[in-house]
Amino acid sequence: MQITVTGDAKRGIQPDQITASVVFEVHADTYDDALHNGVTAVRDYLGFIAENTDFNFEDFKTCAYSVRERFITNRIEPKTMEDLDKNLTKTISNGFDFSQYAYVEFDFNRERLARLLALTSKQENAPRFHIEFGLKDPKAYQRGLIGEAYHDAQRKAETLAAAADKHLRDCVHVDIDQVVHNEHFYGERSFAKASAAYDTGRVEEEIKAIDETFQPDPIYVSKSISAVWETSD
Repeated sequence: MQITVTGDAKRGIQPDQITASVVFEVHADTYDDALHNGVTAVRDYLGFIAENTDFNFEDFKTCAYSVRERFITNRIEPKTMEDLDKNLTKTISNGFDFSQYAYVEFDFNRERLARLLALTSKQENAPRFHIEFGLKDPKAYQRGLIGEAYHDAQRKAETLAAAADKHLRDCVHVDIDQVVHNEHFYGERSFAKASAAYDTGRVEEEIKAIDETFQPDPIYVSKSISAVWETSD
């Protein structure tokens, strides 16, 4: 007789990596203005951050970029009786949208994150901000989880064997799945228009407050295996 069971293991891990993403969005009447104003906004923000934090201009990597024309559709008022049965609309250009998505990855450090958040809020026309917590190498926890999942499967097999009045012998087959982990997100934040001329003392107080209160949930890494045991009477 063979017994097939699934063993599971799950462990909560404190995140060791932060990915901070910024989204720059600029609208202008012409393509040239959208491109010029967008590039200027990106350059001004990254330069401001590099000047006031320990992040460098080159630390931010662009993952998406576009300049697209925006269109709107207006309804045309009917002028004749025949026009009443027609869907009269007119599509016109409404300028151009510049978008650029950039991100910076760094080792988990609440003080660095707090400074980046606080300083971003002081930049004029600040970009939208998104924070993601993760693990640099989820597979590093794989070995320990495999062992825990195996022992869980063995306990289940022993229970089933005892219920069937059998003795558990050797494990003859094991299937191992991929490591599964769920990353935690702080969320997206849009900053109101601010001035680059800020109160240094107040910013330091904000940084301290964020650093003292910001504690992300653990990231749960899980593992499942399917194991087959032989039994005997």
